Amino acid sequence: MAGGQTIIIKKHDDDHHDDHHGGGWKVAYADFMTAMMAFFLLLWIIAATDEEKLEGLAEYFTPSLSPLQGGGSQGMLQGQLVELDGQMSASEGLPPQPDMPDFGAADPLAAFDSRMRDQPPEVVVEYLPAEDAPPSPEQIEAERMAQAAAELQARRVERDADLDRIEAEIEAKIAATPELAGISDNLRFDRTAEGLLMQILDEEERPMFDTGSARIVPHTQALIEIVGEALREMPQDLAISGHTDSLRFARQDGYGNWELSSDRANATRRALVAAGISPDRMARVSGLADTVPLYPDRPEAPQNRRIGVLLQYPEPSMTEPARP
Repeated sequence: MAGGQTIIIKKHDDDHHDDHHGGGWKVAYADFMTAMMAFFLLLWIIAATDEEKLEGLAEYFTPSLSPLQGGGSQGMLQGQLVELDGQMSASEGLPPQPDMPDFGAADPLAAFDSRMRDQPPEVVVEYLPAEDAPPSPEQIEAERMAQAAAELQARRVERDADLDRIEAEIEAKIAATPELAGISDNLRFDRTAEGLLMQILDEEERPMFDTGSARIVPHTQALIEIVGEALREMPQDLAISGHTDSLRFARQDGYGNWELSSDRANATRRALVAAGISPDRMARVSGLADTVPLYPDRPEAPQNRRIGVLLQYPEPSMTEPARP
């Protein structure tokens, strides 16, 4: 060149921002996306694989340490060190070895799926007391029947106690009345399904009424008053019936056993009302003549002439309501 001058050519980039738009970040981003895809693919494989295969996969990728065997174990000394007097073995005087990490002690996949945990964490479950289930229709019906049976038994016991008390009271008053001495056999008690039937019987030597009449004799009047006093406080109604024997009795005006039995029943009703029993409790007064004899095999017997006073106290049943 002319004059011996050296020509130096310098090139300058006009854009000073090209360093920020290089291609290196794309490579890093691609590596990150690849790693994320591999990670989510691993999660999907774990979720879609059964437990047995997962356990096999975990054992394959889990490193485990086996006991190290020194070299020369196959030689004459089988890996043992020879110690000379006054010399330390190679293992003595060395610092203690640090604890090796326990590889394989825990399942690395247990963090992803609780099904893979060999020893799941202890879970304390507290059970709240369960609410009692509502009774079934069968239980309700059984309880209702049991309650009804108990109430029925209680009513039967109450009825028996009332009737026992009435009988005892009447018998005690008869025994304490001098003019009634010796006629206790004229009163008969019978318990039926309808209640307590008290029958005042006629006797040959101790008639209840004058012959062929409805007039009550004195000892019968006293007996009816005792019966009325015993029944005065009872709430049940009374049914009175008159009976005769089979001997024909008829007056010229046609007055016979039907009329006589009815009049004697009505006379007894008046005597009971006079003894303190409310007339409203008289449910029935009837004359039955000789149709219901006390001794059917002896229809002419004097005992068939009688007055029946029925205390209507029926035997309790399951369908009967309790007495108020």
